[in-house]
Amino acid sequence: MNFFDTKECEWSDLELFLNGAKVTKIQSAKYKKSVEKEHLYAAGSNPISIQRGNKSYTGSFRLLKGAVDDINRAVKAAGGEDLLDASFTCVINYKKKGNRLLQIDTLIGLEFTEYERGMEQNAKSMPIELPILFLELKSV
Repeated sequence: MNFFDTKECEWSDLELFLNGAKVTKIQSAKYKKSVEKEHLYAAGSNPISIQRGNKSYTGSFRLLKGAVDDINRAVKAAGGEDLLDASFTCVINYKKKGNRLLQIDTLIGLEFTEYERGMEQNAKSMPIELPILFLELKSV
């Protein structure tokens, strides 16, 4: 069995779902998990260990205006004002290809923190950067 697959994940392998709805007008997806760490000092001038603190989960999506409008309509239909009022479960699939297995990342409790609209002369579309916070990352 070949344990080394030369096929890297390509953009076309990514699928993103918000509360079960597939988002096709996406241009980028970035998300990360981090943990606070710092040296613990005692006798002497060298640290004796690295202590861990809180975890955090952040990132951003760049969606086209039409996708943002669709999300806003869905949130309004559910009684909210716009996408800043809602919490989502986000599932990101990296499709199986060759020897590479399907990978599924689930971003739990995802919320958008802000959005800004704007256009420039000769623009052919309106991409909107949406910073995100979420509560937990589960990978399968």
